[in-house]
Amino acid sequence: MRMSKGEARDYLEAEKARRNVAKLKMDKEFYTLRSILGYSNKAMFYILLGGRDYGKSYSVMQYFLTQWIQKGIPFIWIRLNEASTGKLLKNNADKLVDPDLRRKFGLKLKAVGNDVYDVSRGEKGKKRMAMVLALSTYYNDKGVALFDNEFLKDLSMHYNICCDEFQPEKDQRSQGDVAYQFVNQLENVVRDVKEAGKVRVFLCANCLEEASDVLCLFNYIPEQFGRYWIASKRAVIDYMEPTEKYVKRRAGTVADILMPKASTFTNRIDIDKTLVTGKKRLTKPTALIQFRKGELYTVWDDNVIAEWNGEKSDVKIAMRPYQDWAFVPELRDKVFNLFDTRCFLYKHVITMKRFQSRMAQVKPRGK
Repeated sequence: MRMSKGEARDYLEAEKARRNVAKLKMDKEFYTLRSILGYSNKAMFYILLGGRDYGKSYSVMQYFLTQWIQKGIPFIWIRLNEASTGKLLKNNADKLVDPDLRRKFGLKLKAVGNDVYDVSRGEKGKKRMAMVLALSTYYNDKGVALFDNEFLKDLSMHYNICCDEFQPEKDQRSQGDVAYQFVNQLENVVRDVKEAGKVRVFLCANCLEEASDVLCLFNYIPEQFGRYWIASKRAVIDYMEPTEKYVKRRAGTVADILMPKASTFTNRIDIDKTLVTGKKRLTKPTALIQFRKGELYTVWDDNVIAEWNGEKSDVKIAMRPYQDWAFVPELRDKVFNLFDTRCFLYKHVITMKRFQSRMAQVKPRGK
């Protein structure tokens, strides 16, 4: 996968002493969007990474409902799979909105398929308030008329989208290529809309044991707490350090007693960097590895893996059949063996995470 100049710049900035990073100062028990919305004139993506029960999804839902009540702007709520969306939509979307928000805004919801209506609003209640979608069904949704080319002709409208809990738990059954699903589901909904003020995509997640494939799309790995602006991706990221008030409130809970160091609660990932070479000079490409057409990695001398940047090699290894290259199972299995025995090194942390993710997707059971 070839890196653009913007992506290369993001890599370098991530390796340096947090350039373009403002310290995220929080002293509240729960998270609020007030500060991050200051980027609304230039950001398209708002990524919220915090511990469980920190108020990330709650704050986004509250903002969406305020926009709906005051301006009539509908929203789209996305989860990983149909099982999750089914729970939200069950019993007339009883679990979509927190009970106190339902009371605060006087909501009376009705679910019809994937659409949710607020029937307490009279004539306004005949309009769709929300649409609930799953990433895993993007291939079905792309044949459905989700995109409305008349929607933005009303100048007061913009797209409010939240992808909630986008990081699969470590023991959760494979969801496929979540990053690919994410991009395609967004394409189903917004198509060629590109103005920052017209598309606001919020992504909410806990930091789990492994960094997310979706975060890798933004060339970002959560290492140091703070607020990050990634210009080439039009994304602002709040990686939240647990505040004293949050820690005090969580003290003595079941999770605090039984798993006090779990990253889903501490919001901290300890990344193993022993296989990352950093600034080591790469001199000779020895092989190219392709997972799908256009997504390649270069293997350099000493088995260092880097994102492909136009290098050439006589050794071409296709990790899946039915690509432009000849599929040789023996070569693929050699890659598996080198990977399993930790013989590969990596130019960057994010390269390591991407490569590991791709290996997990193509590796046969029992290998």
